[in-house]
Amino acid sequence: MRKKIINSIIVLFVLLFIGGGLFFLVPRVREETTGSRNIKYTLEQLYNQSGHFYVYFNREDCPYCDNVKKDIEKFAKDEKVIMVDTELLKGIKNYDWDAHEVKYDVEIGEKTDGRAIKFYDGKTEKDIKQLYPSLNYKILWVNQRYAELHEGKKYGKVYAVYTHPVLEKEDLKKENLIIPAVPILMEFRDHVVINYFFDDKEIIAFLKLNTKPLDSYWNLD
Repeated sequence: MRKKIINSIIVLFVLLFIGGGLFFLVPRVREETTGSRNIKYTLEQLYNQSGHFYVYFNREDCPYCDNVKKDIEKFAKDEKVIMVDTELLKGIKNYDWDAHEVKYDVEIGEKTDGRAIKFYDGKTEKDIKQLYPSLNYKILWVNQRYAELHEGKKYGKVYAVYTHPVLEKEDLKKENLIIPAVPILMEFRDHVVINYFFDDKEIIAFLKLNTKPLDSYWNLD
């Protein structure tokens, strides 16, 4: 009889231990999938997730990431958001920004001898804003330093710089995933990336916030 009582106590203790462990385990899983801190994921794990969710790619010491950090954390309270530090993620590929500049940036004007900006074809600032909206462009006068660092850019000229990376379907697959830079918020549905929002200004626009992007639209000084 005494032996049966002891065995019963042991079984009860084990059940309580397991139940308590599960109690603490469930909140932790929720925190790791939708919490405010970065979790180390593999691409395989990300693409194996089912349903609708977002992946916020960021890294330490990134001012643009810091600019939307609180907004992303707030967004994660209503949506499933997985936060991934790209420094911990293996297998991602780089974006060819040099080729991007050659293909998408447009020379639209120059600075005259009097240091005034002259847009080509008689266009005004209003025309430029309509043709090259701030969500995906910035207007830039090229100084000597910028010309030295960016092949094809001419000193003294004004460019509409296309800031949105162009990613094709193949670039968004697990085997070829390109992360142009951070921050970038990618929207997944059943193992497929269906949309992406690059840099702080696109993320701010998507979330419909009043946060101010770090970069200016007009850069003509």
